[in-house]
Amino acid sequence: MNKKFLLVAILMAMAIIAQAQSRKKKSKQKTSYALGISSGYFLHGDMFEESENTFSGYKTFQIDVQKYGKGVKSAIGLGFVSRKSEFTTLGTIIEESRNALFLNFNYLYHLKKNISSSGIYLGGFAGFLFDRGDQLPIVSFAFPISTTYLSFWTGPKAEYIYQVNAKISLLAGGQLGLLEFGRKTTKRDDPQLPPSAQSNHETYSGFAQRINLNLGFNIRL
Repeated sequence: MNKKFLLVAILMAMAIIAQAQSRKKKSKQKTSYALGISSGYFLHGDMFEESENTFSGYKTFQIDVQKYGKGVKSAIGLGFVSRKSEFTTLGTIIEESRNALFLNFNYLYHLKKNISSSGIYLGGFAGFLFDRGDQLPIVSFAFPISTTYLSFWTGPKAEYIYQVNAKISLLAGGQLGLLEFGRKTTKRDDPQLPPSAQSNHETYSGFAQRINLNLGFNIRL
C-alpha cells in the first residue's frame, strides 16, 4: 500500500513538473521581439519667449527595440528631431534652428490582449529629453542666443498596429508629454558681458508642451 501511494505521489509530482515546464515553454513561445522605425511630427510650445517662430512640425526619426508578450508591448526608443527656418523681427533676419534627442521607455497594453493580430495599444512612456535651439541674427550688431533644455518627461502613449504578415507590421502612434521638468540654460554670446553674465541656468517644469506623432513599420526579429 505504501509503495503504491509512493508511486502515485511520484507520478503526480512528475505530472505537475511537466505541466509547469509546458506552461513556461508556451509563455516563452509567445514572447517575441521587433525593431521599429518611424518618422513624423514633433509639436511643442515656444522655446524663445520673444520669438515669432513657433517651429511646429519638426522632422523626426525614431528607432526602438520592442518586446511583445501576453498582450503587452514594452520598448526602448531613441528619437531625433530637427528643424531650421528663418523669420524677420524688427527688420532683422534671424536664422533659427532646433535639434532634440530623446530616449524613452514605453509600456503599452493591447486592448484585446492578442499579440498576433492588428489592434490598438494604450499605455504610457517616460524618458529623458535634450532640446537645443539657436538664434543667429544676420547682422553684425546682434548676438547669437541659444536655449537648452535637459529634462525628464512622461505621459500617455497610443499606437495602432496593422499586421501585414508574420514579420512586418505597420504602425501609427502618438505620445503627449504631459509632464516635463528639468534644467533650462539660456546663453547670449555678447562679448561686452562677463562670461558669468552670458549664461542663465534655472529649473523649470511644463505641462502638455510636446506632442509626437509618428508613422512607421515594425520588423519581427
